[in-house]
Amino acid sequence: MTAQIGNASDDLTGWSWRFPVADLGIVPFLAVLPFMFVPKILDGDTQPWVLIAALFALFTYRPREFFDRRDLPIVALAALSLAALGLRTGASPEFLRAGYIFLTFTVLWILARRDRGDWFGLGVRITIGVWFAVGVYQYLATLLGIPVEITGRFVEGRGGVPSLAAEPSYYGSINIIMMMYLLHCRRSGDAIYLIMASIGVLISGSVLSLILLIFPLLLLRPGVLLMTLAGVTLLFMGDAAVNEAGVTARLASLGNPGQGVVALLIDPSLNLRFGHIAFTLYENFWRGLVMVGPINFQDEYNIFAANTGFLILTESNFILTSGGDLVYGSGIFGAIICIILIYTASSGKINLNVKLTRSAFVFACLLNPVSIANPFLVFFCLQGVSKFWDSRKQ
Repeated sequence: MTAQIGNASDDLTGWSWRFPVADLGIVPFLAVLPFMFVPKILDGDTQPWVLIAALFALFTYRPREFFDRRDLPIVALAALSLAALGLRTGASPEFLRAGYIFLTFTVLWILARRDRGDWFGLGVRITIGVWFAVGVYQYLATLLGIPVEITGRFVEGRGGVPSLAAEPSYYGSINIIMMMYLLHCRRSGDAIYLIMASIGVLISGSVLSLILLIFPLLLLRPGVLLMTLAGVTLLFMGDAAVNEAGVTARLASLGNPGQGVVALLIDPSLNLRFGHIAFTLYENFWRGLVMVGPINFQDEYNIFAANTGFLILTESNFILTSGGDLVYGSGIFGAIICIILIYTASSGKINLNVKLTRSAFVFACLLNPVSIANPFLVFFCLQGVSKFWDSRKQ
């Protein structure tokens, strides 16, 4: 982000520092990013604020770049995915939720194409800072026994805090996405945001997020990697010393260390996540891909889970893996969207190691409940493409 110096007559404020008029429409969008999951106006995790602000930005942020023919395939795929789901479910809550997701995804994709590495990076830094402040407050309040209003799903003593995210695992996972975005930029001064995001992962108490932390570590230089590992170890030890919230409390809730895999399988959250992946991307994959059979995830999954003897039953039609959700509901069209996201994340002028790391990371995100309507996932996937696209236009 760079300010431009100009005459007072060209300036919106009368000062010599001018905010480009064509960029004003992005301000409301950046302002709502830290609050994308609150307040809980709608049932579930998806809230309307991001879509409302994104639609406003669509018509006001750099409108001269409104639409490019390279956006057409993703727009068509989103429309086909929604149509395929609608033909199988009719007017149902699942169809309405999917409509919101595909519309938001499409608008975010078009907006991300307009980025030149300036404003969306600012949105990432603002969100990391706000979430860190709220998360640390919740963490300390939990330790001190101070009642605190927590917006996300939180079970005291079982795991970490959610900050302003929908639940602790969202807090940790989205922090990892934002870290990956900043590591691709390699801008001076981002070290503090990377540290705050890393702390956020630990106090979120999310085991899956802790596993995802491997991906940002792969992008660090050897010297920085050693210092980072030392810092994470110290933070882990500090969290273990209090063992009231954060990742060590989460690990403790899984059972005795000797239980190993058994402890993971009996944990409801991890059991459901593993089961949803196994059903949508293995057991039912080919049927879902060619869109045969009914759309009734809860009933179908529970039959599958009962037959395994170790998977617990699910209580809703919400699928805890975004890639599996796309394939199960939209078949081949949803699968192609997944492939495009993975491929696009590895595009641009980057070396093979970074390409593989970014592709593998997006695949890992699609195995988690990180929606394709999440702004930070879209920003990350289009990060290299956007800069390359803009450089060709200049």
